[in-house]
Amino acid sequence: MKKSLVDIREEHGKHGCIIQRIGQPVKAVAVILIIILSLTSCEEKSISDSRFALGTVATITLNGTDDESILSDAFDLLYSIDHGISRFTEGSWIYRINQAAGKEAVAVPDDVFSLIERSVEMAERTDGVFNPAIGPLSSLWAIGTEEARVPSPEEIGKVLPLLDWRDIIMDGSESTVFLAREGMALDLGGVGKGWAADRLRDLLISKGVDSALINLGGCITVIGDNGGRPWRIGIQRPFAATGEYFTIVSLSDGQSLVTSGGYQRYIEEDGVMYHHILSSETGYPYQSDLLSASIITESATLGDFLSTTLFAVGHDKAKELASEFGVRVILLSEDLEVTDLDGKEGQIAVVEE
Repeated sequence: MKKSLVDIREEHGKHGCIIQRIGQPVKAVAVILIIILSLTSCEEKSISDSRFALGTVATITLNGTDDESILSDAFDLLYSIDHGISRFTEGSWIYRINQAAGKEAVAVPDDVFSLIERSVEMAERTDGVFNPAIGPLSSLWAIGTEEARVPSPEEIGKVLPLLDWRDIIMDGSESTVFLAREGMALDLGGVGKGWAADRLRDLLISKGVDSALINLGGCITVIGDNGGRPWRIGIQRPFAATGEYFTIVSLSDGQSLVTSGGYQRYIEEDGVMYHHILSSETGYPYQSDLLSASIITESATLGDFLSTTLFAVGHDKAKELASEFGVRVILLSEDLEVTDLDGKEGQIAVVEE
């Protein structure tokens, strides 16, 4: 029997691939996307720990308990998830699938199979804007690593045929995943944090935690409230000093906030900035009239799927998708207009900064 995972914009040439021209050169960076504004609780007991996982600093805060073993169990789960779905970790399930591309199917735990299956379904619903088969292109650009660079058109042309998510063949009866063409590669970086946050929330609830905050970089999930008050989260103002936010969101009762933006990870070459959200159609970063897209929903996994997708498709299409999925979105346009829209109830507010 298989074990679970716990167990084991300015146009640049004809491609149009920038999001902004900047005055100073920058390196590939990961920028804080959200700011916790109400971390201190009125509870008598509160414990917190921060560790590096999933390519970010992960912080878990528990209110109403001082049981360090709960924190330890939570980070054990996080490390297990990181090891299981990282395409860089030799021996991970995603690594095994990628190594076997074009050769054979790989049996994976049910939870990993379900995540890949949901990723393929999201690719179908978004016409490939969200694409779990983006791995060869992600590796070519390598944004966020020391090897980050702008690849040549010829290099990009060679990997484009390998990015078809329809070539991810799944067998539910055997829980196997097969990449039909050699050289294909899965990359679940666009959903990994959200999935991990949901798993961590479920674990903490099972252990009796009724007030907690899970912070995985641009992904926040909360349990309950913060000492009788909502958790207050500021969304980082792009390209401003760390800690400067353009709006505040209140979260409680299992809600999640996930933010994606072109300012999160990027490289600069010849004064042009290239962000990390790549189009599998062109091979270059998406052109978008948004600086960031934030999703507020009860599923961090869905929020992670959608935040990347909504940023990529731009303001108008993002509003349509918010309605389709019934989620609340906060969109920051290039002209610094803020659109706060509830997909179920309609417009909440429009604020011009």
